[in-house]
Amino acid sequence: MINTRNAQRFTADELQYFSKKVIIRNYSPGLINPSETKHNVWFCPDMQNKRGTFTWFISWFVGYTDGDGCFNIYINKQNKKISLTYKLSQKSNNAQVLYYIKSQLGVGEVIHEKTGMSTFRIRKQEHLANIIVPLFNSYPLKTTKLIEFYKFKQALQIWSNSKIYQEEKIKKIETIKENKFIYLNDELKNVQFNKAWLVGFVEAEGSFYITKKDEKRFVHGFGITQKKDEYILKEIQKEFNIKTSVKKNKAGFFSLDTTNQKTIKYIKDYFFKTMKSRKSLIYRIWARSFRHKGKFEKLEQIQLLLRKLK
Repeated sequence: MINTRNAQRFTADELQYFSKKVIIRNYSPGLINPSETKHNVWFCPDMQNKRGTFTWFISWFVGYTDGDGCFNIYINKQNKKISLTYKLSQKSNNAQVLYYIKSQLGVGEVIHEKTGMSTFRIRKQEHLANIIVPLFNSYPLKTTKLIEFYKFKQALQIWSNSKIYQEEKIKKIETIKENKFIYLNDELKNVQFNKAWLVGFVEAEGSFYITKKDEKRFVHGFGITQKKDEYILKEIQKEFNIKTSVKKNKAGFFSLDTTNQKTIKYIKDYFFKTMKSRKSLIYRIWARSFRHKGKFEKLEQIQLLLRKLK
């Protein structure tokens, strides 16, 4: 069940909004008794850009999932076992963001691996069905992770159906895994996002860096690379008014990058006091280094520090 403290996080403005509006989405994970209204969590699209609200967190979380999340469907034919897992993996030095997500959702676990990676995961059927699926139904993913989620949701419906034999479940879920669901691509072409989502996505995928422009000058830069979702980069390009175009490299990856100082100044202000992960440390060092513009040796030191922190 979701953390009950989240139900108490609404501001006076939010409560006033809810009292005036009739058509709002509500998301009540884990409720068995309808009288348990204190556990209800209300979502309001107009509040997605209000920092500090639970609605901001949800939009941020969707963006972070679009960047680094995974909807895993595992089938062991030998043991006739089906396993569904939502997970987010990060380097262990960024585990604090996983604990933050766990505390907000109130479910799941964080595990640490010898490889130096940490993972937040949700595997319980009831938590997947009552929290993860309703959450991403209400706040859709913006990247091709939407297709992964759609397969995951269908697989969960089959997995949860006690009227279907295990062998039949495996066959049906295998068919779902192989289906490309091409029609969903049309949904992704008309993507729209808010600031909370973009902050989460950039925390997962973005890069704040300093680069050597010539023998006497360092400049600040910002970039994002994607394997598939060129259209997302084009939307971010519009959001930040980046003049350079989205490029595709020889490996087939798409990238958006800028060192234009007017654009960089806008990006610096845009992300001020918004981040929750280790990327916030990198961003703060990067943003504060603007005071050293023109100081070659100092910026060179900060460049090396940023590279070590990645």
